[in-house]
Amino acid sequence: AVQHKYSLYNNFTFTFPGTELVRNNLNTRLAESATETHLYGLYIGADNQLIDNHTLVDHRKPNCLSNELYKGVLAGHAKAVFNGKVYVHQEAQKTNAFQQNNNLQLSDKASINSKPQLEIFADDVKCSHGSTVGQFNPDALFYLRSRGIEEATARALLIGAFAFDVVEKVTIPALREHIETLLNNNMENWYA
Repeated sequence: AVQHKYSLYNNFTFTFPGTELVRNNLNTRLAESATETHLYGLYIGADNQLIDNHTLVDHRKPNCLSNELYKGVLAGHAKAVFNGKVYVHQEAQKTNAFQQNNNLQLSDKASINSKPQLEIFADDVKCSHGSTVGQFNPDALFYLRSRGIEEATARALLIGAFAFDVVEKVTIPALREHIETLLNNNMENWYA
């Protein structure tokens, strides 16, 4: 995507189990000032699936904003890659760029390779990036279980809560409902 002055670009990438190999490549160029970009991604991997996410946000002009949030949930022998790069040219002063990749690893056989990157050549910017990989919080699981919720249902609730930050950004009600249905369908089978 190439953005021009005063443009807003929102991209949503959702990947679910069912395909052995998925590669998502997103390249955005903020070619003029006063542009705004939001990249949201949710990937759910199971079995032997490989999910490969590569993004590039290229800030070329001043006073632009980019926000990138990708979340992944992996079970079984699934593998995922997140390679996100934010590039800020010297002319792109007053850039505000945020990049975050959070992952939930449900199996010790699953693997996640996360590489958020910033290349900044301007000196008046607000830029940050981060990455996390974790497992279920045993206290949260215990809390739900102690209230009579079955383990599979408790895990599904925690996965849904983890994914909420991305799913809530979908503003079209029918699409959001469809994504929530895809997330909830067979969740107990994916992560049992």
